[in-house]
Amino acid sequence: MNPPDTLTRLDNLETSLLSFLQEVRSIKAELQKKSKVSPSIESLLDADEVAKILGVDIAYIYTQARSGKMPSIKLGKYRKFSPSQLKKWLDRKNGALL
Repeated sequence: MNPPDTLTRLDNLETSLLSFLQEVRSIKAELQKKSKVSPSIESLLDADEVAKILGVDIAYIYTQARSGKMPSIKLGKYRKFSPSQLKKWLDRKNGALL
């Protein structure tokens, strides 16, 4: 092998490797940025808040939730409500009324 040709090939290889390394670092930085964004959990509502939002008595909320007619989550002695699940439930109820 001719030493000048070998040096040229090595220079080309080094340039390619540096370019590849730069691309790898760029992709890694993007992935790290995306992984830092954690999915958020929506705040749950209590029965009193749901009653106020819907304009109904709190006893109605508990009755509907206990019977399974209204989506709720039982956490120990507490009953909590997911805003997104309540919206879906209301949308279904409104669709049934139309």
